[in-house]
Amino acid sequence: MTAPPTRLPWLFAALAVVVCLGFAAFTGHIWEDYSITFRSSLHLATGHGLVYQPGERVHSFTSPLGTLLPALFALGGGDHVAVRSLWWFRVLSAAALGGAVWLAARTMLRAGLAPVATATACTLWILDPKTIDFAINGQEDALLVFFLIVTWRAFVDGPRLWPCALGCAGLQWTRPDGVVFFGALAVAWWFFGPPTDHRAGWRTRWRHAGRAAALGLMLYLPWMFFAWTYYGSPLPHTMLAKVSHHPPGELTGALLLYPWRLLFGHVALHDVFTPAYFFFGGWPGAIAGLSRWLAVGGALAWLWPATRPAGRVASAAFFLGGFYVEYLPRSPWYYPGWQALAFVAWAWLLDAAWRTGADAFRRTALRVLGGTVVAVQAALLLAVAWQMRAQQTLIEDHHRAEIGRWLRAHAAPGERVYLEPLGYIGFFPT
Repeated sequence: MTAPPTRLPWLFAALAVVVCLGFAAFTGHIWEDYSITFRSSLHLATGHGLVYQPGERVHSFTSPLGTLLPALFALGGGDHVAVRSLWWFRVLSAAALGGAVWLAARTMLRAGLAPVATATACTLWILDPKTIDFAINGQEDALLVFFLIVTWRAFVDGPRLWPCALGCAGLQWTRPDGVVFFGALAVAWWFFGPPTDHRAGWRTRWRHAGRAAALGLMLYLPWMFFAWTYYGSPLPHTMLAKVSHHPPGELTGALLLYPWRLLFGHVALHDVFTPAYFFFGGWPGAIAGLSRWLAVGGALAWLWPATRPAGRVASAAFFLGGFYVEYLPRSPWYYPGWQALAFVAWAWLLDAAWRTGADAFRRTALRVLGGTVVAVQAALLLAVAWQMRAQQTLIEDHHRAEIGRWLRAHAAPGERVYLEPLGYIGFFPT
């Protein structure tokens, strides 16, 4: 007996929450940078200011929400404050990811997408190892994904000014480059939004996107004002330190050749669906091929006229995001937001394939293809969970954290230690 269609978004949302919290309980994985960020959170909660080192106003984190929320959960202190705060943050992040999946699935249901398209795309998304890991390990990606889907839905469903503005503000409060996600969606909607939006004219659509962006940035202004007056810069010092990481002349060529290399070479977008640390080796080569297939399909679905507008908007935004991903350091925590757009695009792409190939053979092939990819994704999630559990136990808990505790016991006041990584080894001496 199948669940009524109206319950499907809730089932997907509940599954996302269960997978997130189950992954967290099994692996215990705590992201290295969470320990850096939480040191500032803890200092704020204990009255020492929003700084990494009391008395030194260094803007040592990138996400306002990713720092302020753990600080809220750290109020009251205690022996296990770091773990307690992280678990509350995990619960909130799991709910945010579940909310994003619910909103996307509900939109798919209302649009009348084929059930196999909705089920395949949402299940792939829910079982994505990178999305799940960076939703529970102390990173802010789940919040980013939630505000991203809110923004996408606001553009394709109206568009509506306040939801667009709130989505823009939420993206910025989550990460300083949130405006890049908003801009990619705005440009994609400008070209591929529903026909009712096009009748308003291009200038009207630009004005709507501009008003939404301006209103969203106004809602972000309190943080910019605080950061500028408190740290001396509206941008995080960690961000300024990484602003230029390409050799001279490399970036221009990479951006110009990105569309060609997307099809015939290699670009960063091809890697967004691989496990987080795939580049260390040990994974079957077929995983890279699957990631490339998912990336190219999601990035180019907008080229197929049979793909309906909401899917083309998500696809074109993902394609545009490929330029930005090409610029960024190839670090896995930058990818889940763009993956979310790709999974949404795949739902509409599969729906278009379902409706175009209406014969029984093609539809059976789509079911088999969808089931196979979901099975591979589930296997990847289990493998990554095992990997992260081993990493947390062997590397983080038994080595890095212990080094930090040793330094706390043996380092003299005023001594300085040059070290990497800063997270575990830098947090535990406090």
